[in-house]
Amino acid sequence: MNDLNDPKLVQMFADVGAIVRDSHFVYSSGRHSSVYVNKDALYLHTGVISELCKHMAQPYNADQVDVVVGPVIGGVVLSQWVAHYLNERRTSGETLAVFAEKGSDSLDKQFSFNRGYDRFITDKNILVVEDVLTTGGSVRQVVDLVRHHGGNVVGISALCNRGGVQPKDVGDVAIHALVSFSLQTYNEDECPFCQQDVPINTELGKGRAFLARQKAQGK
Repeated sequence: MNDLNDPKLVQMFADVGAIVRDSHFVYSSGRHSSVYVNKDALYLHTGVISELCKHMAQPYNADQVDVVVGPVIGGVVLSQWVAHYLNERRTSGETLAVFAEKGSDSLDKQFSFNRGYDRFITDKNILVVEDVLTTGGSVRQVVDLVRHHGGNVVGISALCNRGGVQPKDVGDVAIHALVSFSLQTYNEDECPFCQQDVPINTELGKGRAFLARQKAQGK
């Protein structure tokens, strides 16, 4: 865990069970670890997520952020709250909240702007929000999408950076994360928990999908 973290913010995560230890987790990125940041536990508590989003919005000049963009699903909630707190500090105009989503085709893994949201991106200053950064892959897609539509990305604000993600990983955009954790993660082939046959957690993370894929491959 990063010693520079604000203890009060870390405690907010812990109080709602958003930091889970001592199990065998599979992340969305495919990497394995014994620690999991359960963002879904945060979303259950509107007061907690509201307060955290206030902190996410704080470093930015409200008058210089036109639109907050988050990737589905958690980013939808974050974009709403962060835009709300930016609007509380604006001297004129309004900060909008939109989201990027993936295609309905399970093979389509790329983000896009639907519902006409692309019309609010061109020539605007965009703040990208995310709950948990592991590899930065999803956020990088959103950054590229915003730029494709002519938007200017002014920053990335996240609840948690658990993968040591750096600006170079996300299109050279400055990252502000409320908390950062230095978590040891492993590829499947090098995972010590797999080697020791530690059961995979199927309640949190992507463990259930991982096991289903292994079964389909006859492993």
